[in-house]
Amino acid sequence: MASEKSAAPNAAKVARSILTKNLKVKAGERVTIEAWPHTLPWAIALAREARRLKALPMVLYEDEDAYWDAIANGQSKILGTAASHEWAALGKTNVYIHMWGPGDRVRLNAVPEKRLDEAFRFNDGWYAAARKSGLRGLRLELGRPFPTLSVAYDVDQQSWLDQIAAASLVPPEELERRAAPIAKRLRAGRRVHITHPNGTDLTLGLARRPVYVYSGRPAVGDKKRPFDILANLPAGSVRTSLDESVADGTIVANRTCYYDDGSATGAVFEFAGGKLKSAKFDTGAERFDGPFAKARKGRDQPGFLSFGLNPELHNTPQVEDLEAGTVMVSVGGNRNLGGKNAANFFGWAIVAGAKVEIDGKRVPLPH
Repeated sequence: MASEKSAAPNAAKVARSILTKNLKVKAGERVTIEAWPHTLPWAIALAREARRLKALPMVLYEDEDAYWDAIANGQSKILGTAASHEWAALGKTNVYIHMWGPGDRVRLNAVPEKRLDEAFRFNDGWYAAARKSGLRGLRLELGRPFPTLSVAYDVDQQSWLDQIAAASLVPPEELERRAAPIAKRLRAGRRVHITHPNGTDLTLGLARRPVYVYSGRPAVGDKKRPFDILANLPAGSVRTSLDESVADGTIVANRTCYYDDGSATGAVFEFAGGKLKSAKFDTGAERFDGPFAKARKGRDQPGFLSFGLNPELHNTPQVEDLEAGTVMVSVGGNRNLGGKNAANFFGWAIVAGAKVEIDGKRVPLPH
C-alpha cells in the first residue's frame, strides 16, 4: 500500500512547502492532483497536507500499465481525445498539480511520432480550459525520476529524487532575491562576456528584451507566458533571449546535457559572426546532430541565456540549468522568451563556475 514514507522521509514537509510557499493554497480552495503509480505517494502526501490547510483535494489517477496497453493496441487517438468531463473539473479547480506521466519516458520517446502526436492532441485544449478557469499550478519534477530514466542517465534514482525534493523546498523569495541583481544587469546591458579556465571565452549580445525570473510561482494572467500558469518546481533561473546576430567565441560545458531519454557530455560550441560554426561532444553527439540536421533556418543562431540560482542542485537530470552558478547558452528557437528566432530546434551547453561580465562589469553569480 502506498504511503508518504515510500515517497521520501520528508514528503509531508515538501508537500506543505509546495502548497503554502509556491501555491499559497487557502482554506476552501479546490485542489486537483494528477497522479501515476510512481507519483501516487507524493499525491497522497499533497492531499493530506491540503486537507490540513482546510482545502479540498481531488486526485486524478492514470495507470502506467493501462496507458501502455492503450498505446500497444492502437488507441492513441482515444488517449488524445478531449475529455469534456475532465475539462468540467478544471472549470471548478483553483489549484492544479501535475507530476510527469507516464513515468517511462524512454519508452515514450520510442513511440512513433504520429502516435505520439495523437496521444497528446488534448494538450492545447487542456491549457485553454485551464486558462479559462483561472487556475494556478505546478509541474513537479518529483515525478521525473524513474527506473528506466535512471539507467539512461547513469544516475542513482534515490539520489536524484533526494536532490529534487531538497531543491523544491527553496523558497520563491530566496530565488527572487538571488535573481534580482542578475536581472537588473541583463535588462540594461548590451554585451555579455563569459570566461572560464576550461577554455570558455564567449561574447553574446543583448537586445533589451524581457528578462524572466523563474522562482516557482505560477504566472497567472500573463498572456506572454500562457503555459506558465503551471510553474516548474524545483525552480531557479533568470532567462532572456539573445540578440540573434551576435555570438563570437567558445563555450566549453562542464555539466551534462540531459535529453528526454538520454544524455550528452562534453559539449563545446564554437561561434563566429553570430552563427554556430561547430558543436562537439564527448558522448551523445547524435542527440544534438540528428535534430540539428533536420531543423529549419535559425538553428545555428544564439537562442537564449540562462543563469541558475538553486543551491540544492548539482548536475541534476532535467534541471541541470537551475544549479546555482551555472550559465546556459542555447542555439535555435527563442520566441517563447520574446526573441525573433522561430527555428524548430533547441540545443544547449552549460558551464558552472564561469566569470560573467555585462558591458565590462562583473556579474556576481550565486553559489
